[in-house]
Amino acid sequence: MVKNKIRKSLLEQGHALPEEFISNSNKTIQVVALETLDISHIKNVLLYSPFRREVRLDRILKELNKTSKNIYLPKILPDRNMRFNLLEETSCMKKNKYGISEAVNENYLNASEFDVMIIPFVGVDANGLRLGYGSGYFDRALENIEDLTKRPLLVGLGYEYQVADEAYGEEHDLKYDIVITETDIHIY
Repeated sequence: MVKNKIRKSLLEQGHALPEEFISNSNKTIQVVALETLDISHIKNVLLYSPFRREVRLDRILKELNKTSKNIYLPKILPDRNMRFNLLEETSCMKKNKYGISEAVNENYLNASEFDVMIIPFVGVDANGLRLGYGSGYFDRALENIEDLTKRPLLVGLGYEYQVADEAYGEEHDLKYDIVITETDIHIY
């Protein structure tokens, strides 16, 4: 399958990136994201626990915490579904079966109640369609998001090498509104 080859290539490229590039790019991407997104109007925001070479969110989390926003994280459920649960100062964190940290609680929020959802990716095609790790958790959790009257802003943070000039996405793939990299802002 074409997407599997693209995924494998992008993951290999990510592993080969120098640590200095990752560190500098993470800072740049987060600063640009904070300048681009108007966090003053955000009440509910979805972040993620960085996995492998995904963009870290430490600066964004720090700024959101200053303004008392409701911050949520994805949580994988045993039935191969995903929900979004509240990250509290007192939240106990636990690694899921993939080694990704999750908050241990059941204080969930529906997708329709988010203002902004920052969702990680392995790649993004020319139309803004997300390529993930291949398990389909975000696709299933947000499959009806286009039907919402009030829909959250879908944001991807990643590196420019992950953004493709060609279209390879499929109809069921999540579509970003904006993707921010170390060198560009892509609006879809």
